[in-house]
Amino acid sequence: MTRIIRSSRSDDALRFSPRAASLLAAAALGVFAASPLGCSSDSTRPSLIQEPGGAGNAGRAGASVGEAGSAEAAGASGDDAGEAGDAGAPSGTAGNGGVSNGLGGSGGTAPVIPAACAKSVTWSESATVPSVSSAANETLLSVTPDELDLAFLRAGQLHVAHRTSAEETFTLGPELVLPAGWTAAHGAALSADGKRLIVLSDPDQKRLGEWTRTSRSLAFSGEIETSAFDAINQDAEFTGKQYASPAISPTGEQLFFNSSFSDGVSTIVISSRTGTSAWSTPKELTPGTFNGASGKRRLPTGVSADARTLFYFNEESGKEEARWRASSNASSALYDMLSLGARRGATPNSACNRLYSDAAGDVVVEAD
Repeated sequence: MTRIIRSSRSDDALRFSPRAASLLAAAALGVFAASPLGCSSDSTRPSLIQEPGGAGNAGRAGASVGEAGSAEAAGASGDDAGEAGDAGAPSGTAGNGGVSNGLGGSGGTAPVIPAACAKSVTWSESATVPSVSSAANETLLSVTPDELDLAFLRAGQLHVAHRTSAEETFTLGPELVLPAGWTAAHGAALSADGKRLIVLSDPDQKRLGEWTRTSRSLAFSGEIETSAFDAINQDAEFTGKQYASPAISPTGEQLFFNSSFSDGVSTIVISSRTGTSAWSTPKELTPGTFNGASGKRRLPTGVSADARTLFYFNEESGKEEARWRASSNASSALYDMLSLGARRGATPNSACNRLYSDAAGDVVVEAD
């Protein structure tokens, strides 16, 4: 029996601590991998726990702790925490961006606001949400930061569930049929207010568009709007790129998605905007970090409330991963990485004390 499930609080719950975790703490966490999961009619399911003695995965891929790309370890500037220079600088150095607060070029540690999603985690068991459980396979697409709307595929069919409180049970909406030429099979992203759903053109995957509704209690309807995505779509038209797996920041001002060429080489790109203006031409996010060959894409799945943590599925490792950056600035690089094991589609709530994902055909949530 496939279940969409959410957990109650427990001593073993997933904990994104409000305190900023040190880089050494991140290294001590190890590589996370999932316990064997299967469909179950039980009201609880096994935890997704870490393997003992795993490697740390902290800092840039292959980097030592002393070379960590952590803003907490590096000398950070007040505006963008040094961005690429500071985020990847050795501990105690200023990086290319220099430092503020009168530290000159001597390095040191500038005050850093803890990220909304800390790097220290433990895992919990989960419980079912009866109103949306089924025997079919479900795939998580997107969850709003307030946890009131959840978009998912059930046996390939698009649904959006809604509730009026995060403590209530979801009410499952009817199956949604997208207009011809559009699909959610390659990913979809709900806006924070639950009124816009970003989808992909079908079958070419060369355009992004959004489906809208006037109220969260209503079904999505009407035509797909594309005008806000003109720069993104023109870039694909001129270069032959294909897009997949959009994930939008809670503020609605940054859009992450996978971009690949016809030979299969791909990376994660980012578009930005101010308010509700049009999206910018996409740019590569942290050059080299998210590159993948054919069938080895990195697919964005969720963004933290402060846009400093990106969750994505790594087709090469077959695991969900998360990376952190020092600033929410669109040009700030992501380095520190944590493997989240066999989850897929990981998406945090606004407080980052609940993490939604899917595993073995079930959509799950682990809570603090």
